[in-house]
Amino acid sequence: MEESESAFEDRLCRVIAQAETTFFAEDYYWQPLEAGEAPAANALACVADGGVWHQFVPAPSDETEGRFRVVLFRFSETGPSAIGFVAWLHSHLRHMGRTGAIVICGKDRRASSVLFQICQGAMDYWACPVGEPAERFIGVINTLIERGGGTAQ
Repeated sequence: MEESESAFEDRLCRVIAQAETTFFAEDYYWQPLEAGEAPAANALACVADGGVWHQFVPAPSDETEGRFRVVLFRFSETGPSAIGFVAWLHSHLRHMGRTGAIVICGKDRRASSVLFQICQGAMDYWACPVGEPAERFIGVINTLIERGGGTAQ
């Protein structure tokens, strides 16, 4: 049976409300990695564009360009399916917050079969440029958490 638009919205509001959500206090930025250099212990992710690698790490106080606010979602093992979450949240960010975000999906360390059923074993880092866009970004996330019956931060 196909899920109605309102059932889809309700399900994903419950997903975000039940997720373990972490709002990072520090800003992050993309820092180049030299060939053969190990990533920093506090890097959230490393990505390659061709042969050029970057790591996503806490931004030093003197770095004013390219800073991001970061939020981590770890989905509940007892919650509803998180399938469609990325597109759903992007849509709300665009409509409600007039902003976008980057998403870095990773493997959840809990790695249970139930979690695989709920979210294919993923956890998501979301990041938005600091300033007014990041304030709207955090506001949209908190609004959706409250709609789902959770407590905003």
